[in-house]
Amino acid sequence: MSAISNSTLTVNASLGSSVETEKTPDLVYFSSASGNTHRFIQKLGRPALRIPLRPKVEGMIRVTSPYVLVVPSYGGGELKGAVPKQVIQFLNIPDNRKLIRGVITSGNTNFGEHFCIAGPIIAKKCSVPELYRFELLGTDRDVQRVKDGLTEFWKRLPKESM
Repeated sequence: MSAISNSTLTVNASLGSSVETEKTPDLVYFSSASGNTHRFIQKLGRPALRIPLRPKVEGMIRVTSPYVLVVPSYGGGELKGAVPKQVIQFLNIPDNRKLIRGVITSGNTNFGEHFCIAGPIIAKKCSVPELYRFELLGTDRDVQRVKDGLTEFWKRLPKESM
């Protein structure tokens, strides 16, 4: 059974409306059609909610509890377009932006100084910490570090932030 949770979602795709959930997982992610980030999330083995690839068709999700965002960097190493448009749309929903607590980013080291650049951009705009960076699919070590890091992060987060 997959740890990816979407069983509580309600979608009105014909209207392109938002997806409402009851209690959302503490991990939200975006993955392109290549599925690299999705496969990384699956390796974590914890519930997660996926930002739709086609929100106009699938509806945009709304979170109801604090979460960490996992996002790939786009743009081929350029700042413009580094944050996927779907993630920008998701974060432009006030409650989604209010409930973000941290960001984890994937990227390609071929982008040099712009490796995982979406992370610092989101962290700065949303005033949250960038928690981790990994390349492409991530290694087994990356998976373990993120698992351990998320467990510790949620333990240490002040109650008023929850």
